[in-house]
Amino acid sequence: MAALLVSAWGTPTFGQQFITGPSTGLDDPKSMLQNPATISFHRPQVALGIKAHQVGVGSESGVPLREGFVGGSTPFLIGDRIGVGGTVRYFDSPIFKKGAFGASVTGRIFRFLSIGARVSALNLSYNQSEFVGVGEDPVIGGGAGKTTWTSTVGLFAKPLPNLNLAVGGRNLNRPNLALGGDSFQAQPEFFGGASYGVGAVRARAEVTNSRYGLDARLGIEAYSTDGSFIRVGSDAGFNNGRIEGQLHVSGPLSVNYQYNVPTSDLRGASTGSHQFTVLYEFGRTPELPERPSAPSMVMEANRSAVESSPEPRLRVASGHQILQHLEKRVERKIDVPQAVLQNVSREALGRLDSTIASHRGRTRGRPADDIPENIEVMDVLSAEYDSTLSRVGRRLQDGTPSTLDVLQKDQDSVKAYGLYNRVRAETGVSSDQVRVVNPANSPTPQSRNRQALPREESRSVLNPESTTLTLLYPYLSDENGVWTLTVEDGAGEVVRTFRGSGSPTQQIEWAWTDEQGEPLDQGVYRYQLAWEGPSGTYKSERQKFTVQKTVRKVTIEVTENPKGVDAPSDALELRIDK
Repeated sequence: MAALLVSAWGTPTFGQQFITGPSTGLDDPKSMLQNPATISFHRPQVALGIKAHQVGVGSESGVPLREGFVGGSTPFLIGDRIGVGGTVRYFDSPIFKKGAFGASVTGRIFRFLSIGARVSALNLSYNQSEFVGVGEDPVIGGGAGKTTWTSTVGLFAKPLPNLNLAVGGRNLNRPNLALGGDSFQAQPEFFGGASYGVGAVRARAEVTNSRYGLDARLGIEAYSTDGSFIRVGSDAGFNNGRIEGQLHVSGPLSVNYQYNVPTSDLRGASTGSHQFTVLYEFGRTPELPERPSAPSMVMEANRSAVESSPEPRLRVASGHQILQHLEKRVERKIDVPQAVLQNVSREALGRLDSTIASHRGRTRGRPADDIPENIEVMDVLSAEYDSTLSRVGRRLQDGTPSTLDVLQKDQDSVKAYGLYNRVRAETGVSSDQVRVVNPANSPTPQSRNRQALPREESRSVLNPESTTLTLLYPYLSDENGVWTLTVEDGAGEVVRTFRGSGSPTQQIEWAWTDEQGEPLDQGVYRYQLAWEGPSGTYKSERQKFTVQKTVRKVTIEVTENPKGVDAPSDALELRIDK
């Protein structure tokens, strides 16, 4: 029996894999099991999944194959770009079982690109109950189980609105999978994927290169904006087919079912496997108005009802029914004389960057290294100066604010080093909270004209950046007229109008702005196409879209008043003057 078991382990058993999903999936919760970089594009979620073969659902069936996973992730846990996730996966067969406990970290590099990594503790073991003569059995004589480590890295990119790309690798540390005394190192595996959507249909291709060769999987799916989809696919040789569907039940809850069938051996002992997943997404927005069906280009008519001059029918539609509007606002409170303001850099006054992300805390520039510990502040400080430093030290101990920068004056570092040593000595805080910044590496002051920044400033980022409005007008043969496309807010006020003479244009590119060029505010909007000509006035049905808006507010205070230290803040800067 031992020789038979070694043969079974060598080929088919080791080939079994954990439950996984497509490396480019944004609605499929199983995609984070394959590519940790997709976490940055998911909503915060928790997913639970199980898999059972048609033969082997119960332990008495003779082939009790069982698989499952539990996964959770949040894409923006740290700042606005870094996310984390955790997974627990298991695989249980009659003679062998394994489990993995993994932790993932992922981050957005650009708006369209993310990178992720996962480290997993992998436990491998034999089911001793299936062996005879355990003490002398050569298979598990050297031990029935072990734990090792595996690593996975991945990239995910969305360079175009309809194009998803992914690439990554597993077992990069080549873990030793042998349970006995021998060594069996897993070979690195590399995966890649691409998917492209046209309308509500998306084609998908996945490729994996491992020690077993190249494995390619193809599929096509139809999906909707609420997270529901139907997917059909197979491997390149059409040996294993699968049918999968996901249904958004309501609110944050969705269910997923996948059926895998061995198409190359339909008469075999196993008639396939069933996989169930329950998905709960946190922070999901309330139900939105139903997406209108795409306008049909096929015109059907009853021959007996056809008139010589059919009445024109107007239609208008957009491929995007939801707009994410993110706005960042900076409010500056400047309470210093103009002469002092010229020695304060524009960076200290808070400048808006080109993204919506907020970068809190540190001033740009490399901190000073190897600060001498013997430099002390002379004992000639005023009572107000001394009291201010004491309040700063107490707030650092409490973690409000979390950081303090001491900015040097010119090239004289003595006073800056003295203040650094005093704060460290009195509070005992770590060097991560306090540092000295060299002015050679800090932003330089600007001229008076360039120093004048507005007290309030804002910037908006729209996702998607624009939409295409498609105009259809069957039977409209009269070109001596005027067409008008109007966009109204929830109160019925017109916020944007497009018009022209003659036949309407077929498509209009719109950047979601009103008549004044400002991005649309939060709410539900309606748009309608109208035509007015010698033969009469005609209008299309009103269509809807929704704007979801998020506002981030940052307040920056520049003052010489020591009492400002007591105000709540995320970070402080002490700028040394003469």
